[in-house]
Amino acid sequence: MPRVVSFLNDEIMKNIKELYKDSDKSLSRIISELVDIGYKVKQHHETQQTDPIEKRKAELKDKHTEYLLRIMAVTTDIYRCIRNEKSKYNEELIDEVLDTIVTNARIFINGQSENK
Repeated sequence: MPRVVSFLNDEIMKNIKELYKDSDKSLSRIISELVDIGYKVKQHHETQQTDPIEKRKAELKDKHTEYLLRIMAVTTDIYRCIRNEKSKYNEELIDEVLDTIVTNARIFINGQSENK
Protein backbone atom coordinates (compact mmCIF):
# COMPACT_ATOMS: atom_id res chain seq x y z
CA MET A 1 0.00 0.00 0.00
CA PRO A 2 1.25 3.48 -0.75
CA ARG A 3 2.01 5.72 2.17
CA VAL A 4 0.14 9.02 2.56
CA VAL A 5 1.00 11.88 4.91
CA SER A 6 -1.71 14.20 6.13
CA PHE A 7 -2.00 16.94 8.72
CA LEU A 8 -5.10 16.82 10.93
CA ASN A 9 -6.32 19.24 13.55
CA ASP A 10 -6.39 18.28 17.22
CA GLU A 11 -10.15 17.68 17.32
CA ILE A 12 -10.01 15.12 14.52
CA MET A 13 -7.02 13.39 16.11
CA LYS A 14 -8.87 13.21 19.43
CA ASN A 15 -11.89 11.62 17.73
CA ILE A 16 -9.72 9.12 15.83
CA LYS A 17 -7.94 8.13 19.06
CA GLU A 18 -11.34 7.54 20.69
CA LEU A 19 -12.29 5.23 17.82
CA TYR A 20 -8.94 3.46 18.14
CA LYS A 21 -9.31 3.01 21.89
CA ASP A 22 -12.65 1.18 21.51
CA SER A 23 -11.58 -0.97 18.55
CA ASP A 24 -9.49 -4.05 18.02
CA LYS A 25 -8.18 -2.70 14.68
CA SER A 26 -4.93 -0.85 14.16
CA LEU A 27 -4.91 2.94 13.99
CA SER A 28 -3.73 2.91 10.36
CA ARG A 29 -6.56 0.50 9.43
CA ILE A 30 -9.16 2.76 11.09
CA ILE A 31 -7.81 5.82 9.29
CA SER A 32 -7.76 3.92 5.99
CA GLU A 33 -11.42 2.91 6.46
CA LEU A 34 -12.39 6.50 7.32
CA VAL A 35 -10.68 7.82 4.20
CA ASP A 36 -12.38 5.15 2.07
CA ILE A 37 -15.81 5.98 3.50
CA GLY A 38 -15.18 9.70 3.03
CA TYR A 39 -14.18 9.11 -0.58
CA LYS A 40 -17.35 7.11 -1.26
CA VAL A 41 -19.53 9.80 0.31
CA LYS A 42 -17.82 12.54 -1.70
CA GLN A 43 -18.14 10.54 -4.91
CA HIS A 44 -21.84 9.92 -4.22
CA HIS A 45 -22.48 13.64 -3.66
CA GLU A 46 -20.63 14.58 -6.82
CA THR A 47 -22.61 12.12 -8.94
CA GLN A 48 -25.88 13.32 -7.40
CA GLN A 49 -25.07 16.94 -8.21
CA THR A 50 -24.09 16.25 -11.80
CA ASP A 51 -27.27 14.31 -12.60
CA PRO A 52 -29.87 17.01 -13.41
CA ILE A 53 -32.77 14.56 -13.45
CA GLU A 54 -32.04 13.33 -9.93
CA LYS A 55 -31.52 16.90 -8.75
CA ARG A 56 -34.87 17.92 -10.22
CA LYS A 57 -36.60 14.93 -8.62
CA ALA A 58 -35.15 15.85 -5.24
CA GLU A 59 -36.32 19.45 -5.65
CA LEU A 60 -39.83 18.27 -6.57
CA LYS A 61 -39.97 15.97 -3.55
CA ASP A 62 -38.92 18.86 -1.32
CA LYS A 63 -41.58 21.12 -2.84
CA HIS A 64 -44.29 18.47 -2.47
CA THR A 65 -43.31 17.92 1.15
CA GLU A 66 -43.42 21.65 1.77
CA TYR A 67 -46.88 21.96 0.21
CA LEU A 68 -48.19 18.97 2.13
CA LEU A 69 -46.95 20.47 5.39
CA ARG A 70 -48.61 23.78 4.53
CA ILE A 71 -51.89 22.03 3.72
CA MET A 72 -51.71 20.11 6.98
CA ALA A 73 -51.13 23.33 8.92
CA VAL A 74 -54.08 25.04 7.24
CA THR A 75 -56.44 22.11 7.81
CA THR A 76 -55.33 21.78 11.41
CA ASP A 77 -55.96 25.46 11.95
CA ILE A 78 -59.40 25.20 10.31
CA TYR A 79 -60.28 22.22 12.46
CA ARG A 80 -59.07 24.00 15.61
CA CYS A 81 -61.08 27.12 14.78
CA ILE A 82 -64.25 25.15 14.09
CA ARG A 83 -63.93 23.09 17.26
CA ASN A 84 -63.15 26.12 19.45
CA GLU A 85 -65.90 28.40 18.10
CA LYS A 86 -68.80 27.20 20.27
CA SER A 87 -71.04 30.19 19.64
CA LYS A 88 -71.43 29.58 15.89
CA TYR A 89 -71.51 25.79 15.56
CA ASN A 90 -73.06 23.04 17.58
CA GLU A 91 -71.73 19.46 17.35
CA GLU A 92 -73.95 18.47 14.41
CA LEU A 93 -73.07 21.55 12.38
CA ILE A 94 -69.34 21.01 12.90
CA ASP A 95 -69.52 17.67 11.12
CA GLU A 96 -71.49 19.24 8.25
CA VAL A 97 -68.94 22.04 7.89
CA LEU A 98 -66.05 19.55 7.89
CA ASP A 99 -67.84 17.41 5.28
CA THR A 100 -68.32 20.51 3.12
CA ILE A 101 -64.61 21.37 3.42
CA VAL A 102 -63.63 17.81 2.46
CA THR A 103 -66.03 17.81 -0.50
CA ASN A 104 -64.77 21.18 -1.75
CA ALA A 105 -61.16 20.04 -1.36
CA ARG A 106 -61.83 16.86 -3.36
CA ILE A 107 -63.59 18.82 -6.10
CA PHE A 108 -60.65 21.22 -6.25
CA ILE A 109 -58.09 18.42 -6.36
CA ASN A 110 -60.00 16.53 -9.04
CA GLY A 111 -60.38 19.74 -11.06
CA GLN A 112 -56.65 20.43 -10.78
CA SER A 113 -55.69 16.90 -11.81
CA GLU A 114 -58.02 17.08 -14.85
CA ASN A 115 -56.43 20.35 -15.98
CA LYS A 116 -52.95 18.79 -16.10
